[in-house]
Amino acid sequence: MVSRKLGYRGSRAAKKRILFNVLLISLVVASLVFAQIFVVSMSRGIADKYALLGNGHLQLHEKPGLELAPIEGLLDTQLVAQSFALIYSPKANKMVRLKGVGPSYFNAMRLSQLTMGEQENIETTNLPQILLSTTLAESLGVGISDRVALMLVNQSSIRPQLCVIRNLYDSGYQELDANLVFCDYDLMHRLFAGKEETYYELLVEQTLTETIKQHLALEGYMVTSWDEENYSVSTNLNTSRQAVLGVMMVVAILCGYFISELSRELVEDDKHKIAMLTLLGARKVFIRNVYFSTVMLVTLISVIAGTVLGIVLASNLGPILAYVAEKSIPSLSYYLLDFSIVIPPKDILTIILVLVGVSMASVQWSLRRVKVIEPLSCTHFD
Repeated sequence: MVSRKLGYRGSRAAKKRILFNVLLISLVVASLVFAQIFVVSMSRGIADKYALLGNGHLQLHEKPGLELAPIEGLLDTQLVAQSFALIYSPKANKMVRLKGVGPSYFNAMRLSQLTMGEQENIETTNLPQILLSTTLAESLGVGISDRVALMLVNQSSIRPQLCVIRNLYDSGYQELDANLVFCDYDLMHRLFAGKEETYYELLVEQTLTETIKQHLALEGYMVTSWDEENYSVSTNLNTSRQAVLGVMMVVAILCGYFISELSRELVEDDKHKIAMLTLLGARKVFIRNVYFSTVMLVTLISVIAGTVLGIVLASNLGPILAYVAEKSIPSLSYYLLDFSIVIPPKDILTIILVLVGVSMASVQWSLRRVKVIEPLSCTHFD
């Protein structure tokens, strides 16, 4: 009976109805999975930008000259200095975060997050050179080899400095690019005479971040993580991810209610058959189990197909994002479109369990109508 309800050896109308419901539920599940993967991947992509370019995965707030013993999972250690500064061009000015870095700072990991401009006809100069983002350069109306003035602000002093733009970078995330400027560490050390704010920036394997942080803390170092240094950004990303997951769960609940409508339709269409089976001695529990099994098989097939479809679509999202990024759509300018796809198994499993759980409960509730079909009433359906 379950096979017949699923369309096997059944009528063409029954097959079409089952296929339509499978397709509809699969598309809903695929949309939920795709949306969650997209949001999680973008959030982690933004976090990677801030970790690799902003502050590192971990920060050691120690004086220069520190030598760390080899630690498993520690990928890179860089001494950096930072200060706030006003940057002036002939057309505009802006407050920025100036970051002093050494010659080995832009390694392969950090360069993978950047797109550098082409340096052509760069004139020889004795002025200090800085690295600006294309976003900041556009707002200031400057380009490579142009001169800008920096007013460096520290806790105890202010230093003016004329600089030359060595190159332009683009991380793909304008919120970060709009106020981050790189210069040589030696420049800040010379201008502030060793009184600048310095710290060690550590890149580590993300799975070992907490382990390494705890190890360094036990060693007596003052250590923080990127999310502690960028608390508002980290909080916003986590809140956005949880909010989207909540919305996806609500949609899954609505989808579960829709699935109960399928069982209602099956029962309404088969009142004559249900009454006849009851008259022939079939128990109501048996009949309910038949319809419950039918609807849940449709649900499971649809969930599996939709999950696979959503993951496949998300995994092939790269070319689409690259195409959208090239179009430079203003409404998308503050969104990150350059990120790696990450499959969040816990989030996807949560959505699926909510959908299946609500479906089971709603289908059981809707099948109560089987009890009210009287055996002798089959004579009234013809």
